[in-house]
Amino acid sequence: MRRFLAAALAALTCLTLLPAADHGEKDILLRAMVAEVVRARKLVGYGVAPYFVELGVDEADNVTLTSSLGVSFAPQRARFRIQMPTVRVGAASLDNTGYIGSGYYTGTHFDSELISSDNELYSLRASFWLGLDRAYKTGVDSIGKKQAALSYYTAQDRLPDFQAAPRVNIVQDLRKPAFDEARWNERTRALSAEFRAVPGILSADAEMTWSAGNYYYCNSDTSVIRVPDRMALLKLRATASLPKGGDVYHGVQFIAPDPAGLPDDAELKRVAAATAAELSALAAAPEAEAYSGPVLFEARAAAQLFAEVFGQELSILRKPVAEKGRDVPVPQSSLENKLGSRVLPSWMSLRDDSTQREWNGTPLAGFYETDLEGVAPVPVTLIEKGTLKSYLTTRQPVKGVDGSNGHGRLPGAFGSRGARNGNLFVEAAETVPDAHLKQRLLEMIKQQGKPYGLVIRRMDYPSLASGSALREQAMRQMRSGGSSHIYSAPLLAYRLFPDGREELVRGLRFKNFGTRAFRDILAAGSTPALFQYVDNGAPAALTGAGSFIVGCSSVAPALLFEDLDLDPSSDETARPPLVPPPPVAK
Repeated sequence: MRRFLAAALAALTCLTLLPAADHGEKDILLRAMVAEVVRARKLVGYGVAPYFVELGVDEADNVTLTSSLGVSFAPQRARFRIQMPTVRVGAASLDNTGYIGSGYYTGTHFDSELISSDNELYSLRASFWLGLDRAYKTGVDSIGKKQAALSYYTAQDRLPDFQAAPRVNIVQDLRKPAFDEARWNERTRALSAEFRAVPGILSADAEMTWSAGNYYYCNSDTSVIRVPDRMALLKLRATASLPKGGDVYHGVQFIAPDPAGLPDDAELKRVAAATAAELSALAAAPEAEAYSGPVLFEARAAAQLFAEVFGQELSILRKPVAEKGRDVPVPQSSLENKLGSRVLPSWMSLRDDSTQREWNGTPLAGFYETDLEGVAPVPVTLIEKGTLKSYLTTRQPVKGVDGSNGHGRLPGAFGSRGARNGNLFVEAAETVPDAHLKQRLLEMIKQQGKPYGLVIRRMDYPSLASGSALREQAMRQMRSGGSSHIYSAPLLAYRLFPDGREELVRGLRFKNFGTRAFRDILAAGSTPALFQYVDNGAPAALTGAGSFIVGCSSVAPALLFEDLDLDPSSDETARPPLVPPPPVAK
């Protein structure tokens, strides 16, 4: 149940502003945070006073259960608290962020990101004191260098560095749901065992991670927040060898706010068996050849496509201020400065509503109470009737959009937060039954005289792709001058022949793919599907490439594209083992 702090919190002058009725007064961690934010607001050690101070704490109690080919490993446990202090000096029009060196301090510091897991008031206050002290010194150092860099040239129509946001005061109950570790350990073991019969199986890992965390936040604008931040993540990934060397992999993942929201045993067994069968089919499938022509994305693949492409492209990263000759390459969105332009067909719209908790009875991974800047998300229409109307924004101003819409969900670069979507909803005013889309694809390939069309049923999962595949894709895009963003590749792609026959192929990658392709969508299906994943800001959300993850959701119908280019993968082929594998089952 949501609880709000009393209106007296607006003064934020002493610890008694955390009323006992909201249980905030009994929360030692929250009391320590508020006390040190109040003190840090008075820092004037270098003659520059802070105009804004914020402090976030991310705590989690994680357990990861892993099994491989039916054999369980020892559980991995991690418990931590990380502080995220920020001190802004100068003014909202020009402060210490947005500079090439923002957030980096080269002097001596005595603090640590990690703080004690024990609720001892003075130990916590000491940690926050040192963290805020370094943040202040970092800000003073950065703003001086930034002002010096700006003296080299005159910036035209330069945007401010910070913008106001409504105060948010939420203190919620933090009781954790029960977690049956023994039961989930047996589930992961059984799921990985489903792959033992796959010919040429190399690995099959099932991993269940339960993160029972909380997020605390307070700032000098009197926002105080304490909310649960929990995620149950179940992954299944398997790899099989190819007859002529190399390997192919397949995987699935499930996300829920707690373990009870994950599929039951019968559904998990069905998915594992289907994934094993698809992996066997992929290993036996022929290699794809270059293709150019119409492509049909079934609903599940279309939902992921929108999430990955527009989730990145609608997050604008401003170029930082730098000294002359020290410019750094910054990935630029293809949608930057395109407000008012057509980016989708006139009968399609796209909105983000991170306040929506579920869709068709399924909890949405993209629901959250506030972002990392203490801003509550608001529903936002990003694309209306094909026209770009807004971006996913943080408290760093973006040209053409007023205020933050609460999407500063990831640690960002140059002293600012990174924007990411929550729940994306693709809405089509004109739809046809999904079966008609396939029929229309058949008609198009016959009219164009093509030997076959392409149907994509599933994309590679974000966070499951291999690092070598992403590196190879990045190099190809750089050579071809394509988008600076990397997207997951098709995983289950089928040739659709004029007689209706289908053939699975493997190893396709997008060529010169980006937002421009979405303007040529010909038709949408009538039955939308939900896709959920975790994002960490890295290309294709590659596991381990980011230290902070958030849940994301996307709902979209099947989509028929008029013309797309895809190339075969050019991954290096590893030599097969020299001797046959040992038996993996009795």
